Amino acid sequence: MTGVLGQPPPPAWFDTARPFPRHLRVHDLVSAAADRVPDRPALVTDHGVAYTHRDLDRAAGRTAAHLRDRGVGRGAYVGLLSGHHPEAVRGLLGVLRAGAAYVPVDPRWPLDRIGRALRQVDCACVLADVRHLRTAFELADLVPTLRDIVVLDGPPTAVDRAIAPEAVEDLWDTVAARDDLGAAAGFNLRAGAPTFTGRDIDAYRDHVVALADALVDRRSRVLEIGCGAGLILRALAGRVSEYVGVDPSSVAIGRNQEWARQAGAPVTLRVGFAHELATLVTGAFDLVILASTAQFLPGPRYLQQVLRECGRMLTPGGRVLVADVIDPSSGDDPGLLRLPTRFFRDLRGPGLGAARVLRRTGSALPAPLAERYDVLLGAAPRDDAGHGAERVGTIPEDTSGHGAERLDITTVDGDAVVPAAATHCTAEDPAYCIFTSGSTGDPKGVLVPHRAVVNLIDWVNREFGVTPDDRLLFVTSFAFDLSVYDMFGVLAAGASVRLVGDRELADPDHLVDLLQTEEITFWDSAPAAMAYLLSATAGRTPGGEPALRRVFLSGDWIPLGMPAEIRRHFPRAEVVALGGATEATVWSNYYRVGAVDPSWPSIPYGRPMQNARYHVRDGSLRPCPVGTAGDLYIAGECVALGYAGDPALTGRRFIRDPYDPDGATMYRTGDRARWLPDGNLQFLGRADHQVKVRGYRIELGDVESALSRHPAVTEAVTVVAGRASGADLVAFYTCRSDPVAPEDLRRHAARTLPSYMVPAAFVRLDALPVTDNGKVDRAALLRSAADGRPRRAGTGSR
Repeated sequence: MTGVLGQPPPPAWFDTARPFPRHLRVHDLVSAAADRVPDRPALVTDHGVAYTHRDLDRAAGRTAAHLRDRGVGRGAYVGLLSGHHPEAVRGLLGVLRAGAAYVPVDPRWPLDRIGRALRQVDCACVLADVRHLRTAFELADLVPTLRDIVVLDGPPTAVDRAIAPEAVEDLWDTVAARDDLGAAAGFNLRAGAPTFTGRDIDAYRDHVVALADALVDRRSRVLEIGCGAGLILRALAGRVSEYVGVDPSSVAIGRNQEWARQAGAPVTLRVGFAHELATLVTGAFDLVILASTAQFLPGPRYLQQVLRECGRMLTPGGRVLVADVIDPSSGDDPGLLRLPTRFFRDLRGPGLGAARVLRRTGSALPAPLAERYDVLLGAAPRDDAGHGAERVGTIPEDTSGHGAERLDITTVDGDAVVPAAATHCTAEDPAYCIFTSGSTGDPKGVLVPHRAVVNLIDWVNREFGVTPDDRLLFVTSFAFDLSVYDMFGVLAAGASVRLVGDRELADPDHLVDLLQTEEITFWDSAPAAMAYLLSATAGRTPGGEPALRRVFLSGDWIPLGMPAEIRRHFPRAEVVALGGATEATVWSNYYRVGAVDPSWPSIPYGRPMQNARYHVRDGSLRPCPVGTAGDLYIAGECVALGYAGDPALTGRRFIRDPYDPDGATMYRTGDRARWLPDGNLQFLGRADHQVKVRGYRIELGDVESALSRHPAVTEAVTVVAGRASGADLVAFYTCRSDPVAPEDLRRHAARTLPSYMVPAAFVRLDALPVTDNGKVDRAALLRSAADGRPRRAGTGSR
């Protein structure tokens, strides 16, 4: 037999074909396990069994029914924004059973990156836990297609934080007692926040007063909610017929009353909270002001109720001015209430009319105030004698988000269940879309079909004998593709998943304790996470015989001494090295690690798994002889469908497999490898600028693109210093005449890149070194990063 390209076929070890249930979908496997072992634990936490297999199956069916009612079905993509707890797993199973695909995003990513990922799949629905519900809400402007947020572990009202009246009163009493008016108004109180000068504070006051002054005259009656130290009140009170102020701080109200008495201003003041307006004030108002108040309120639902009450208090033609609103995409303090403009555009209520969002384009305000916005609510201004006429035309109106659907926050309720068999999708449809680093600065969404995941699960569970007696300690992010098997593969075997809270996951001592005291049999992670775990065993004398009998390591180089160290503490554990790519469904090759020869350059990459075919080819796509290095391609059932919304990149990376008679695709990995005489592969590293750092795949171009967007940076290049679990990104950059300090560039990078992509060191150079052909000399930069002495450098940060 001769291959399509006229080359001889691969050697005998290349034949990996094996039957598997290719017509089934991922949730079919999980549901079948629930039929086999209904009462076995499925999801386990510190508090015991959260779900048996039967209970999980039914809960997933109810979630699917709720999603179907919200319009989620085949062809839809549902985001996941959640920490590690059982409801997240239940939610993902519900997504699959509804016929949709899930899109996990890491809550630690910057909001902008989360938004870019979900935009690529036109995401209409996000599942969120209570802890990250506020973040999901903040995505409304960044993902215009988003119309539903489903709360996994609480009611929709959980988007608001609970009010502690006495604590709020005490806080603002303390603030209002400050001698400095700016500090009493709330400026310069947060550690690490930008410091505002007296001129900055005056500019903010003048900006708000100008907006309000354009809407009132001597006959106007004004209400300010959260009048605080009186910054706006003292500027406006003498220009209207009556100025009414409400604030929870009796100290603030007392100081403003004294000022009003001395100034003879027509001011009426009340101590109370915004939600108590109806009992605190009476009459109709021409203008209601909330200046820097919304950001301190408990949440959007609370503000919605307050604004609706304000609308009922307006005179005909009256307006509500919500000033100094924090835009979530600005990156400003996430501890404050940040509001997407869609919140105001969705707002409905008597007197409120349509929202007009006023961007502070071209303002003289300092950052971050210049990145905030203002909103006018209410009917169109009146024409009579200019009363209420707007004079704010120089401030542009934001038109982004117009036409977006209303955003609803719901939770799963009702008893309707969608059976697994009733799911309207096929094994060829995508089960999930996981995002990896992209060289253009945008993350790449890899679309993986059910069929490929079913093949993976079938292989792992048969090859390694996973049974209902197994229990896996789930330590990976939902946005990391190892989680795919950790959830669905383990559940399909009728085994159980041991979930650990996000805080406990960061404690290696706690994880070691779990492995030594609980019946946990399975560990799966990148080598860096295992190194982190082993760090907690220092000084501990191995004792007893922990249940751990299977350790999977993948995603990066495995230190040669790690397998022996694992077996020293967990004597029963078999160590398995696995490899592959997100584009090839988690893993597609493996190597059972026995004795390690210290002279090896690395742990062998291993052999292809069932229904996966590996090609090592030269630049003309000819097969490389055994022992000769070449470019690595992956083919077979494991290959993904491509990249979401990027047919051009899909066409470049997913090419025709010359050995498949049906014309299936193979994935161009960008890796270098060679066949060894025993049929194993040896991995030789990347052929391009894509790297692995602590298990995360990173396009250096993605990092460099983010750094270059800083206005002071002219060029940026990143290299990887060190190897295996000790590798770090180091950024070298040049600047214009106004240089940026390394720490400032680090903060800039952190606004758009996830933490694992932010370089560990930043080195500013006068010029980047170049090779004889004029290209950046990355080898010189790598040597500089390795020895810690920047070459031709200006300043550095290590």
